[in-house]
Amino acid sequence: MSIPNDRADLVRQAEERFDQLEDAIDHWLARAHEAGRAVSSATPHEPVSDGAEPAPRDRDVVDVLNHLHAWHMLLLGWLEADAAGRAPAYPADGYTWRDLDRLNRDLRDRYRGDGELAAARERLRASHDAALARIDALDDRAIFDEGKAWLGGATLAEPVHECLGGHYAWAIGALEKLPAGA
Repeated sequence: MSIPNDRADLVRQAEERFDQLEDAIDHWLARAHEAGRAVSSATPHEPVSDGAEPAPRDRDVVDVLNHLHAWHMLLLGWLEADAAGRAPAYPADGYTWRDLDRLNRDLRDRYRGDGELAAARERLRASHDAALARIDALDDRAIFDEGKAWLGGATLAEPVHECLGGHYAWAIGALEKLPAGA
């Protein structure tokens, strides 16, 4: 999926993909209901300790939704730091892109909370709305024309797309692979 060329298309694509994600969540819930599985909360999981064989990152629907929420929070932090003229920790404080698997597992465990699907879905909706509001407040030049040193000279368009529309497309596929009730 290519990165849109202007802010309006970036926001539109994110909104459309988010709507598709909401539909995919509803479809997953319907499959779980048909299978006779409870869906009010996900199966609780313990965080994976250091030295243990890591569990699959996306063990259930709550993990997938919290993964998206966590990356929204990272995006909002990057945008806030950039707006203040600071170079943010990218991808996150204490991590490099070579640590992406560890970062994703740590984010999964940080945002796991009580494992409630409804709470995860509301967190995701709120962070999606916050990210879109922040992006919508920027002009095209800020997103597409001004290379950022902390992005190696790239523009904000790439991480914005990857944390919104591009990530939603991934999540839809991840949900389709999860068994109903997982």
